[in-house]
Amino acid sequence: MSVEVLLNQAEIDQALKAAMARLGNASKAGYKHKYDSAHLTPERMLQLDWQAACAEIAAAKWLKVPNFVLTIDTYKNQPDIEPDWEVKHTYRDNGHLIVQENDRDGDRVILVTGSNPFTIRGWLPVSYCKDSLYVKTTSRNTAYWVPQNELVQVG
Repeated sequence: MSVEVLLNQAEIDQALKAAMARLGNASKAGYKHKYDSAHLTPERMLQLDWQAACAEIAAAKWLKVPNFVLTIDTYKNQPDIEPDWEVKHTYRDNGHLIVQENDRDGDRVILVTGSNPFTIRGWLPVSYCKDSLYVKTTSRNTAYWVPQNELVQVG
Protein backbone atom coordinates (compact mmCIF):
# COMPACT_ATOMS: atom_id res chain seq x y z
CA MET A 1 0.00 0.00 0.00
CA SER A 2 1.18 3.54 -0.69
CA VAL A 3 0.12 7.11 0.06
CA GLU A 4 -0.12 10.05 -2.37
CA VAL A 5 0.99 13.49 -1.21
CA LEU A 6 0.15 16.63 -3.19
CA LEU A 7 2.39 19.69 -2.86
CA ASN A 8 1.06 23.21 -3.20
CA GLN A 9 2.74 25.89 -5.34
CA ALA A 10 4.57 27.46 -2.40
CA GLU A 11 6.11 24.09 -1.50
CA ILE A 12 7.15 23.45 -5.12
CA ASP A 13 8.74 26.92 -5.25
CA GLN A 14 10.53 26.27 -1.93
CA ALA A 15 11.93 23.03 -3.35
CA LEU A 16 13.22 24.79 -6.48
CA LYS A 17 15.00 27.44 -4.40
CA ALA A 18 16.59 24.75 -2.25
CA ALA A 19 17.66 22.73 -5.30
CA MET A 20 19.32 25.78 -6.89
CA ALA A 21 21.15 26.59 -3.65
CA ARG A 22 22.23 22.97 -3.17
CA LEU A 23 23.60 22.69 -6.71
CA GLY A 24 25.44 25.99 -6.59
CA ASN A 25 26.96 25.36 -3.17
CA ALA A 26 27.92 21.76 -3.96
CA SER A 27 29.70 22.95 -7.09
CA LYS A 28 31.61 25.60 -5.14
CA ALA A 29 32.52 23.10 -2.41
CA GLY A 30 33.64 20.47 -4.92
CA TYR A 31 31.06 17.97 -3.61
CA LYS A 32 30.53 15.00 -5.91
CA HIS A 33 27.59 12.62 -5.83
CA LYS A 34 28.37 9.02 -4.92
CA TYR A 35 27.02 7.99 -8.32
CA ASP A 36 28.55 9.22 -11.56
CA SER A 37 26.63 12.28 -12.71
CA ALA A 38 29.25 13.86 -14.98
CA HIS A 39 27.22 12.93 -18.07
CA LEU A 40 24.15 14.91 -16.92
CA THR A 41 23.49 18.45 -18.11
CA PRO A 42 23.14 21.22 -15.51
CA GLU A 43 19.44 21.42 -16.41
CA ARG A 44 18.95 17.70 -15.75
CA MET A 45 20.87 17.91 -12.45
CA LEU A 46 18.62 20.81 -11.38
CA GLN A 47 15.52 18.83 -12.35
CA LEU A 48 16.68 15.78 -10.35
CA ASP A 49 17.59 17.87 -7.30
CA TRP A 50 14.29 19.78 -7.52
CA GLN A 51 12.32 16.52 -7.60
CA ALA A 52 14.37 15.20 -4.68
CA ALA A 53 13.63 18.33 -2.64
CA CYS A 54 9.93 18.00 -3.48
CA ALA A 55 10.10 14.36 -2.35
CA GLU A 56 11.59 15.49 0.98
CA ILE A 57 8.70 17.92 1.48
CA ALA A 58 6.19 15.19 0.56
CA ALA A 59 7.79 12.80 3.07
CA ALA A 60 7.78 15.48 5.78
CA LYS A 61 4.08 16.10 5.11
CA TRP A 62 3.39 12.37 5.37
CA LEU A 63 5.34 12.25 8.65
CA LYS A 64 3.38 15.32 9.82
CA VAL A 65 6.55 17.29 10.59
CA PRO A 66 5.52 20.80 11.65
CA ASN A 67 7.27 23.76 9.99
CA PHE A 68 9.56 21.55 7.91
CA VAL A 69 12.54 23.36 6.36
CA LEU A 70 14.68 21.78 3.63
CA THR A 71 18.36 21.44 4.47
CA ILE A 72 21.10 23.12 2.45
CA ASP A 73 24.80 22.18 2.52
CA THR A 74 24.41 19.25 4.91
CA TYR A 75 25.31 16.61 2.31
CA LYS A 76 25.48 13.36 4.31
CA ASN A 77 26.15 14.98 7.70
CA GLN A 78 22.54 15.07 8.88
CA PRO A 79 19.24 13.47 7.89
CA ASP A 80 16.87 15.02 5.37
CA ILE A 81 14.15 15.04 8.02
CA GLU A 82 14.92 15.06 11.75
CA PRO A 83 15.44 13.01 13.75
CA ASP A 84 16.63 10.22 11.42
CA TRP A 85 14.82 10.10 8.06
CA GLU A 86 16.66 9.99 4.74
CA VAL A 87 14.52 10.42 1.61
CA LYS A 88 15.20 8.70 -1.72
CA HIS A 89 13.32 9.63 -4.87
CA THR A 90 12.82 8.13 -8.30
CA TYR A 91 10.41 9.16 -11.01
CA ARG A 92 9.82 5.47 -11.76
CA ASP A 93 6.65 4.16 -10.10
CA ASN A 94 8.21 0.69 -9.89
CA GLY A 95 11.65 2.00 -8.91
CA HIS A 96 13.85 0.52 -6.22
CA LEU A 97 14.93 2.09 -2.97
CA ILE A 98 18.63 2.72 -3.65
CA VAL A 99 20.87 3.08 -0.61
CA GLN A 100 24.49 4.17 -0.92
CA GLU A 101 27.37 2.97 1.24
CA ASN A 102 27.75 6.49 2.68
CA ASP A 103 24.13 6.60 3.93
CA ARG A 104 24.14 6.60 7.75
CA ASP A 105 23.37 3.17 9.24
CA GLY A 106 21.34 4.67 12.11
CA ASP A 107 18.84 6.39 9.81
CA ARG A 108 15.59 5.21 8.32
CA VAL A 109 15.07 5.69 4.59
CA ILE A 110 11.80 6.47 2.78
CA LEU A 111 11.15 5.76 -0.92
CA VAL A 112 9.15 8.45 -2.72
CA THR A 113 8.23 8.02 -6.40
CA GLY A 114 6.73 10.07 -9.20
CA SER A 115 5.99 13.76 -9.33
CA ASN A 116 3.22 15.90 -7.96
CA PRO A 117 1.36 14.15 -6.48
CA PHE A 118 4.26 12.20 -5.01
CA THR A 119 3.80 8.63 -3.77
CA ILE A 120 5.24 7.40 -0.48
CA ARG A 121 6.04 3.72 -1.17
CA GLY A 122 7.50 2.59 2.15
CA TRP A 123 10.57 2.67 4.35
CA LEU A 124 13.27 0.60 6.02
CA PRO A 125 16.19 1.13 8.39
CA VAL A 126 19.31 1.94 6.36
CA SER A 127 21.23 -0.80 8.17
CA TYR A 128 18.69 -3.39 6.98
CA CYS A 129 19.14 -2.24 3.37
CA LYS A 130 22.92 -2.72 3.50
CA ASP A 131 22.68 -6.46 2.99
CA SER A 132 24.55 -8.44 0.34
CA LEU A 133 21.15 -9.61 -0.91
CA TYR A 134 20.54 -6.12 -2.33
CA VAL A 135 24.00 -5.29 -3.74
CA LYS A 136 23.96 -4.25 -7.37
CA THR A 137 26.84 -2.93 -9.44
CA THR A 138 26.04 -0.76 -12.43
CA SER A 139 28.23 1.21 -14.79
CA ARG A 140 27.93 4.15 -12.34
CA ASN A 141 28.56 2.58 -8.93
CA THR A 142 27.80 -0.18 -6.46
CA ALA A 143 24.78 0.36 -4.18
CA TYR A 144 21.99 -1.49 -2.42
CA TRP A 145 18.82 -1.81 -4.54
CA VAL A 146 15.82 -2.79 -2.40
CA PRO A 147 12.61 -3.73 -4.24
CA GLN A 148 9.40 -2.05 -3.10
CA ASN A 149 7.83 -5.30 -1.93
CA GLU A 150 10.54 -5.49 0.78
CA LEU A 151 9.63 -2.10 2.30
CA VAL A 152 7.56 -1.47 5.40
CA GLN A 153 4.25 -0.50 3.83
CA VAL A 154 2.54 2.83 4.53
CA GLY A 155 -1.08 3.88 4.42
